[in-house]
Amino acid sequence: MEGHKILSCKDITKIYPNGLKALDKVNIDILNGQIHAIVGENGAGKTTLMNIMYGMIKPSSGCLFFDGKRISIPHPQKAIEIGIGMVHQHFMLVPSLTVKENIVLGSEKKFRNSFGKLDFKLMRYSVKTLIEKLNLPLNPDSVVGNLPIGKQQMVEILKVLYKRTNFLILDEPTAVLAPNEIEDFLSFVKKLKQEGKTIIFISHHLQEVFQIADYITVLRKGKNVGSFKKEETNKEKISNLMVGKEISLETEPPKSFKENALLKIKDLSTRKGQLKHLDLTLNKNEILGLAGIAGNGQEELFDVLSKETFDYEGKILINDNELKGKSINEKRMMGISYITDDRLKNGLAANRTIFENGIAGHHNNLKYFHFFINKNQGVDLLKRIIEKYNVRGADNLKEKVRSLSGGNMQKILVGREIEHGPNLLVAFKPTAGIDIAARKLIHETLHKLVLSGSSILLISNDMNELVNLSNRILIIFKGKIVGQFTYPDYDIKTIGYYMTGLKENSNNA
Repeated sequence: MEGHKILSCKDITKIYPNGLKALDKVNIDILNGQIHAIVGENGAGKTTLMNIMYGMIKPSSGCLFFDGKRISIPHPQKAIEIGIGMVHQHFMLVPSLTVKENIVLGSEKKFRNSFGKLDFKLMRYSVKTLIEKLNLPLNPDSVVGNLPIGKQQMVEILKVLYKRTNFLILDEPTAVLAPNEIEDFLSFVKKLKQEGKTIIFISHHLQEVFQIADYITVLRKGKNVGSFKKEETNKEKISNLMVGKEISLETEPPKSFKENALLKIKDLSTRKGQLKHLDLTLNKNEILGLAGIAGNGQEELFDVLSKETFDYEGKILINDNELKGKSINEKRMMGISYITDDRLKNGLAANRTIFENGIAGHHNNLKYFHFFINKNQGVDLLKRIIEKYNVRGADNLKEKVRSLSGGNMQKILVGREIEHGPNLLVAFKPTAGIDIAARKLIHETLHKLVLSGSSILLISNDMNELVNLSNRILIIFKGKIVGQFTYPDYDIKTIGYYMTGLKENSNNA
């Protein structure tokens, strides 16, 4: 029955072993057949609450009720048994398998005949029936690795639905999608609601939240500070509740710049073909945006610029000095800083302390005393970053950086790379997983950085970020620059077409 309480959280509290209280007596009622958005700053407790609902962690106190009955969810399998499924931000698909094979993965037993062999016809029919029921543009026989990211997202959700789940938790589901894919995806989510599914929608994008949610709950510092019907609130009110103060949702437009090249990339190609004769020029005092869907060469471009050894052909010039052959330390000494898109793989060392991560890569900038790092100077730097970027849970600099939430780890990474005032900042998704207040602060800081003489290469698939920050936007598709737009003549829909290969031309960047 639509509208009754399907899941209730009663006084849910979670205190981690290090004493961090992630949730403090949280009460939330989720109604059957509704889309319920949960929003909040980084470290507000969203991920912890979702993990409790899905059985990945246990609450310290409090209880859950499902369909009116008190329940315990000790592990994800139990969640699936009662009909709760979770779609994580990072896909868990096997690229080499087909759509049907990915969807039934883990449920193959039902398709084995008396001889133990898989009945692929029955498997295909079963998956095709589910796809047709939702009227989705998917072919069961397509190889998942060949699909656009938006369709891969659909496959990820179908995997969960196939296990007969009626309650879906979607964690930042649009983070990797192009603008035109986001609209299709939100329509898909609405279709799931029409099929009677209950959906929890986690997002930092209030525009998306207000487009599809029936109810909105705001978490702040581990507490529920407000739950509303969408019609009873607005973006500004929700934003203010998230941060506990009034903030502006608008960003100042980019400032003008003169054509005076700092970074020149000429005829850049990689051995494996991820980049193909790529040309671009970044001017001094410019923010140059690079838009593209994951897998089109932007990762390789970042690696070419940031890594010590990466095999490529072509030229990369910084102030007319060739970058090829330079060590990481030499690149740092040239005034280059890097914000990576994968903070735990390339940006931070999870098992090192907050202090060590806060000075990593820039320790040569700290004054030495008899070959030892001046720790006082390092501590001052970290305290400045923590205060400026409102990093929570970082009072003890000797704690492992992994003790922080993902968003607060990102703040440490961003602060570390910006606070040194680089000549060139290569920023790859700098605000990924960042809350509204921190996002606004980082955007303002990037603007100030450019006004003080720096240049920024901004690699992102977040169109709002690119449009609000960039003097120019280039679009990369299959390793080539296929389009260029100059502020203020941005057409997000057309940029989305370039990102997905629906339009292509050759612009000299």
